[in-house]
Amino acid sequence: MSAASSWPLELPTDRNDLNCWLSWLENRDPHRIELGLERVRCIWRSLVSQGYQVPFVITVAGTNGKGSSVALLESILRAETYRVGAYTSPHVVSFTERFRIDGLDIRPEPLVAAFEVLFNQPGSETLTYFEWATLAAFIAFSAAELDVWILEVGLGGRLDAVNVLDANLALITAIGLDHQAILGNDRVSIAREKAGILRAGQPAVYMDAQPEQTIADTGRSVGADLWVSGHEFSIQTQPESWSLSVKSAVSHWPTPRLLGAHQVRNAAGVVALLRHPGNPLHISNESIRQGLLTASVIGRFERWALDGRLVTLDVAHNEDSLTALLENISKNSMLCDGCKRYAVFSALADKPIEAMVALGMPLFDAWFLAELDGARAASGERLRTAVVSMGGEGVFNEKGIVHAYNQALARSAAGDQIVIFGSFLTVSRIRPELSRTGARLV
Repeated sequence: MSAASSWPLELPTDRNDLNCWLSWLENRDPHRIELGLERVRCIWRSLVSQGYQVPFVITVAGTNGKGSSVALLESILRAETYRVGAYTSPHVVSFTERFRIDGLDIRPEPLVAAFEVLFNQPGSETLTYFEWATLAAFIAFSAAELDVWILEVGLGGRLDAVNVLDANLALITAIGLDHQAILGNDRVSIAREKAGILRAGQPAVYMDAQPEQTIADTGRSVGADLWVSGHEFSIQTQPESWSLSVKSAVSHWPTPRLLGAHQVRNAAGVVALLRHPGNPLHISNESIRQGLLTASVIGRFERWALDGRLVTLDVAHNEDSLTALLENISKNSMLCDGCKRYAVFSALADKPIEAMVALGMPLFDAWFLAELDGARAASGERLRTAVVSMGGEGVFNEKGIVHAYNQALARSAAGDQIVIFGSFLTVSRIRPELSRTGARLV
């Protein structure tokens, strides 16, 4: 049976149009999560036999800070003139954000070509949405003949599709409570899954303010050359810079362009990895400095100005990332003496909504709420109950999150602040509205 005849759905209406491919892919059950490497491994082996090749690979796992760490690595390596592919997920506005080649989102044409190749592989009809995107990244990056691939693990590590490749370098960022139904109910269980990206002899770094011992134990058991923050290296922060200490050697670095104390920790993990003696890539100090000062990530503590209001966008979707956002608000020239702060908030049902509302409650004068699209969205009743039960004002809008944002905008006055958070989907719906209405990044 041919690959085409085994598909349960009709072919994309126009196989030269990326939007048609994406509509087709999204209709195939985009929310199915089925961890395991065998489906991806079988297809990738076939593709390798057809000539697709893997260059130098860096894998990034963790709960919080993965996207920022990928961006920092990408910026530094590009400053060193390496040709780099970066694969991340999820996207904020456009699916093409997931695939960057030489610092730019992939063009539709090479992604369509990758989809066509993948469609014609026996077994591709069994792939999940994320597995499809991951293999499409491998195909497109291989065709582009890049020097380095930086791959963000989507979920967990041990059984995530990205882990089908044996990475040359591995970075594990901060561990937190997220996806507990799949990865486990505590940090130890989650950390064990993240540690699944480690390999024998592999230079690796684990950067966490509170490292989980199970990652160090896993590193030793598999024979990885693992550095753990607080053990093999440490950091010290100053107002405009930070220092990395490795044994008796101390190096000094500028505060990254990405704002927040957590971004200094992300930068420290990246620099420690690139300064690991097992890393064969040549990276100059100047390239590291330049990369730290130029890296940017869509949807992470973005500040927009509109009609005298400060509008902040952040994809914070769990307790740790929201804590970092609130810390950023308090430390980055966002004092609100006499003004009002309004939250525009929605989240998926598997997120710690009540805990997030409790964290944010002291900061906001009112919460503007709406359900997100899709089966995983938290109900409006749960969102509003979480706010009202804690004594907050919860304004629910049944027309959607953009309408909720517009309500907050209408309620606010010049000098007020609006903070949008809770999910990648929350940010992705509202960010285009900001551009449409003439808001500008500040």
